[in-house]
Amino acid sequence: MLRENADGTHTPLTMPAHSRIKGSTLRTILTQAGISREESLKVYYQ
Repeated sequence: MLRENADGTHTPLTMPAHSRIKGSTLRTILTQAGISREESLKVYYQ
């Protein structure tokens, strides 16, 4: 699946098809999305 960005480029989206994912998979998804570990933890604990 691809997301079309405002500038016309496309970003691949990772869509796991199961309820639990490995930590390494989550880190890869966050890295590809440009989201830091600190940002994701902040949102998680809110």
